[in-house]
Formats: sequence, C-alpha cells, structure tokens
Amino acid sequence: MDQPFDLQIICSTPGDVARATRGGATRIEISGCYTAGGVTPSPGIIRHCIKSTDLPVTVAMRPREGHLVYTASEREIILEDAEWSLAEGAATVLIGGLDGHLNLDFDLIETAIERFGGQHVMVNRAIDSVRKPEQAFERLKSLPIHALASSAGAGNAIKGHEKLLGWQAEADFDIFASGAVLPSGAARMWTAGLSCFRASARHSAGVAHEGRWFEGELYPVDARRVEHIVRSLQRAVSEESEEDQD
Repeated sequence: MDQPFDLQIICSTPGDVARATRGGATRIEISGCYTAGGVTPSPGIIRHCIKSTDLPVTVAMRPREGHLVYTASEREIILEDAEWSLAEGAATVLIGGLDGHLNLDFDLIETAIERFGGQHVMVNRAIDSVRKPEQAFERLKSLPIHALASSAGAGNAIKGHEKLLGWQAEADFDIFASGAVLPSGAARMWTAGLSCFRASARHSAGVAHEGRWFEGELYPVDARRVEHIVRSLQRAVSEESEEDQD
C-alpha cells in the first residue's frame, strides 16, 4: 500500500466504491443494507463493485439481519456466498458468527479457512458480542487468518484500542480497529500503535422520494469524510516522523 496504514471503507454500491477511492481508502468492503447493520450484498452488487476498483475488496457475509447465531443452512449459505465472491475476484470475505452459547463460532471460521485458505478470511465483529472476548481471542490468534475486525468488545474502536494494541502484539494477522472510527480517533490510535482501520464514513443524503410502503432515506459513503480520516492519519504519521528525526 502507498500509505503506512490501511483504511477499509464499507461500501454498498459502485458509487460508494468510487467515493471511497476518491477519498483515499486503501481497501474496500462491500456490505448491503447499511441501516440493518450490513448483510451479504447481491451478486450484481458484488460483481459491479469488484469491477469498479483496483483496490483489494472484502465482501461481508451475513445472510440476514438480526442476531449472529446461524442455523446449519445459514452457515452453508455463508460459505457458498463466500466461495462465489472469491471466484468473482474478492480478495477476502468477512465471516463470523456465534454458537448457541454465544461464543465465537469457530466451526464456521475453521471451515472457511479449510475451504478457501486463511489468507482469504477476515473475521468479523462477532467477537465483540461474545461473553469473553479475551478468551475468544486467545483461540483465534492461533488461526491462519488474514485479519480481524474488532473493537475488543468495547463497542467502538477508540474505547477498545488499548486492548486491540495488546491483541495486535500477539497476532500474526492484521487487526482492523472497527466501530465509530472518526478522524481524531484514528489519529490517536495510529499514534498509539495501530495501523489498520475500518470505517463507514457515511452521511444522510436525505429523501429524494418517500414511498408509501418503504423508507426513502439513503446513507452513501461521503468522499470528504473518508478524506478527513486519511488526512488525520497522514498528519499523525508526519508528526511521528518529525519526532523521530528530532
């Protein structure tokens, strides 16, 4: 990457991808239904978003809205959608869930690693919903995955960044600070020692047309918000470099 940090922006359309790229994102994540917390995008969205960028693309795997405890058929759908997305050119797939005891679903993660190779697996924020995130991480850190998206169970990245720093020191994979990543917080986390971030950087575009039976508001990626995060990180990098020279 050109920057000494990675910034993965969550997109839902090719337009989002274009704005994220223009703002300076280094990676793209494709996820549908932003207002529902994200679900697996449609095949058309996945294909067109991948074709619209040269940046590495991660596709989010979540077969429905709601809780993260999946049935056997939902887990197989996740794996089939992941396989298709990788065949279409995605670099990684974002996978995770909870078992019936609200622990991290390691069976799902390990099956994905076996089928696709760990270099194509990014584990999602399901770890932030388990009862004992530290315990889950102790097992996860031994797996050969590409990356983990997390707030270390703190709800947002800045609150959990000290734990994330400890996790990153123990893991061979990248940890993407996730959850309400804003410019000032990203800079603070970079200065503390984190270098990978995941953000939505969206704004309300208002309602162009209010349908009688559906919600009409849109929340597209905002190129300026992406750029603000990038510039904040660049300033933090520059300040650190100047301190090292002194």
